[in-house]
Amino acid sequence: MMKAAVFEGPGRPLAIKDVPMPEIGDAEMLVKVRRCGICGTDIHASREGPFMAPPETVFGHEFVGDIVEVGAAVPGGQFAPGDRVTSLPFIGEKTIGLGEISGAYSEYVKVGHELVLKIPESLSDDQAALIEPLAVGLHSVKMAEGIAEKDVLIIGAGPIGLACAVWSRFLGARSVVLSEMVAARLEMASKLGFTDFVDAAGDVGAQFQALTGAAPAVQLECVGAPGMLQACIDRAPAKGVIMGIGVCDHPDEIEPLTAFVKQLRIQWAVGYDKEDFQYAIDMMVAGRVDASAMITNVVGLTEVPDAFEALRSPAHQCKVLIDLTR
Repeated sequence: MMKAAVFEGPGRPLAIKDVPMPEIGDAEMLVKVRRCGICGTDIHASREGPFMAPPETVFGHEFVGDIVEVGAAVPGGQFAPGDRVTSLPFIGEKTIGLGEISGAYSEYVKVGHELVLKIPESLSDDQAALIEPLAVGLHSVKMAEGIAEKDVLIIGAGPIGLACAVWSRFLGARSVVLSEMVAARLEMASKLGFTDFVDAAGDVGAQFQALTGAAPAVQLECVGAPGMLQACIDRAPAKGVIMGIGVCDHPDEIEPLTAFVKQLRIQWAVGYDKEDFQYAIDMMVAGRVDASAMITNVVGLTEVPDAFEALRSPAHQCKVLIDLTR
């Protein structure tokens, strides 16, 4: 048995319980978790609605840890006990941490060897736990295509919004402006080197125009609330790009005619691939990308229920990590 923070149903805090240890298959490995990030997707999956995870789910897909057991079919010499690793959160068609496979809000997690990457010694456990959200941001910015020399608006300065901002700047955007209502998150953006902000409660388009002299050619919508997409359409210039990244699990409406007349490209982005993970690792090791400033709290497993509930309405939190070594 092992300790884990377990989802018992909507409206109930996570419970610290003893749960069975994962049993690995021949092509799988068992990892003793060091750190795991609490993701907004986990918050969404704990709410009543179409994406709610089943009761008894152990969340957690942003993790780093040490291999303790290697399956018999894992190619020899590729991995060994003691290797510090992360992994894309999939085994075959199943997802780690959203109900199908037990996640890393726990002492141990199992992974499929094909999607595992070793963590260089130069990265701390805290940095390694940011690889997954950084890969989300990288994938989303890449899907926007041709972001260099463009004026970019990031809507929402949570972990994914900040990751998108980091990669937009890295890939040569002319300007990167963040829209956010929580002052503490703008302070974190400042620590990451960003200086251009707009008040999300005001006229975002007019504020953006005043800062950059143009309308936002690319908008990365990282909030996922009804009405956000139409607001992006309204402020977009002709042939602008809108990327839907935030998870909106409620019905929404848009006016297609406005988007039609402006010839907008509206696209959703989700997830990443192994190359995104590796590129994020490489750039972190090279010192070209550092998102550590978004980490606001590191908690032990017993503190997870309270930390999880606080993230439902964050006042000062951004990325909260679970330290499973405590």
